[in-house]
Amino acid sequence: MKFGLLGRKLGHSYSPHIHSALGNTNYDLFEKEPSELANYFNDSDLQGTNITIPYKIHAMDYCEVIDDRARRIGCVNTMVRKDGKWHGYNTDYDGFLFTLEHAGISVKGKQCIILGDGASSQTVHIALEDLEASEIIHLSRHNPPFYNDVEQYYNTAQIIINCTPVGMYPHGPANLIDVTQFTNLQGVVDLIYNPRRSVLLLQAEMMDIPHMDGLPFLVAQGVVAANHFQSESFGTAEIESILRDIREEKENIILIGMPGVGKTTVGEALGKKLNRPWIDIDQELEKEIGNVSDYISEHGEAAFREKETEMLAKVGKETGQVISTGGGCVTVPKNFVHLRQNGRIYQLKTSIENLDTKGRVLSNGGLDRLRELEAIRTPMYESFAQTILNYERNLPQTIEEIITDFKSNIL
Repeated sequence: MKFGLLGRKLGHSYSPHIHSALGNTNYDLFEKEPSELANYFNDSDLQGTNITIPYKIHAMDYCEVIDDRARRIGCVNTMVRKDGKWHGYNTDYDGFLFTLEHAGISVKGKQCIILGDGASSQTVHIALEDLEASEIIHLSRHNPPFYNDVEQYYNTAQIIINCTPVGMYPHGPANLIDVTQFTNLQGVVDLIYNPRRSVLLLQAEMMDIPHMDGLPFLVAQGVVAANHFQSESFGTAEIESILRDIREEKENIILIGMPGVGKTTVGEALGKKLNRPWIDIDQELEKEIGNVSDYISEHGEAAFREKETEMLAKVGKETGQVISTGGGCVTVPKNFVHLRQNGRIYQLKTSIENLDTKGRVLSNGGLDRLRELEAIRTPMYESFAQTILNYERNLPQTIEEIITDFKSNIL
């Protein structure tokens, strides 16, 4: 007896993690070409399957019984063999409802914009109808209104849901529309879950608008699918437990602060404490460009910042790391997106007299130079950081403060 996820190109998936956490260890990933579908569904050992792109509509052809809701939506993402017959369901619907609830977003009586016109967008459309949204508008590349027509909704749209893969790892950061142009927005949902914070969600965060990524959607639909597979009654408690585990495993911990404040020392110790990979951005850069101070002296700070941004873009796409940054990374605003997309950012602070200036070309000039740097960069650090910590060389205390804050803010 086996279960699994069917798709054409699956790559990494959290689905085995979700089902294993619920006691199903016979869940695998199945990449199949269209010509292989019949043999896949005819496998008598296969008792249940989830379906993802591009087979959510095609899979209906193999269902002998289709749930009324799935038939309304026009696609299935969960199939269970009962008495030799395939029964089809749409648990993405449940996943979307949980996501709205988890984010505290109400759609009743509101104008909603859906980005995209694929299978997921149809699921979201039906859910919004059932939740009594006042108007549902699809923007797409294929049918009007198109993405370029978005301006007419700047003052009326209240909810935005992205159902496209634009901005998904490894092709971010990218976005279809500019959320900051909307004047009446009350909620943003992006069904992408890698990165955790797409450009749309980072803009919503900046505007202090309720927002949510696609991981709650993924986990919730998987838990409801497990109820079909295992004849169980898993619910909110299981969804939130699995969601917390994945969040904690994947979210980066990022350290920023003045040159010499101790980001390398704290980062290395934190990585060891949490058994996580530790990445020191300056050390990674030195593998490519040699000594950082020498490079800045020879090529200038602007050239170095370009190299640094390239490194932050590369490292920031990955997950589950502790990252120690260079002191000046905050001087390039777009670095915020690279760091925040998958991480929580901590600023370490200490008195000027405690800073280590040895071998740091940009810190040359004594206390006056450091005070000048601090005055310029402090607003930048504060705009990047979610949490600011005083680090007075008490390493164990600082480590515990970061871990406590991280776990309390993980959801």
